[in-house]
Amino acid sequence: MGTAITLLLILIGSIGVTKIIANKINPIATPPTLEEIEELTRKARAAAVAVVILKNQVQNNEGI
Repeated sequence: MGTAITLLLILIGSIGVTKIIANKINPIATPPTLEEIEELTRKARAAAVAVVILKNQVQNNEGI
């Protein structure tokens, strides 16, 4: 009985140590802030506008 309890405590301790080491190697990602979300939205809109402009230029050049 004592051996089983000791092994159980070792198992629980090793799980805890593994989680601590894993978090140090690969930290849990924090959610982006509101400013970061707004910046990503602005970048996405700018990219979309650039694609539309380039598409229109290609279509205009094909007609010439």
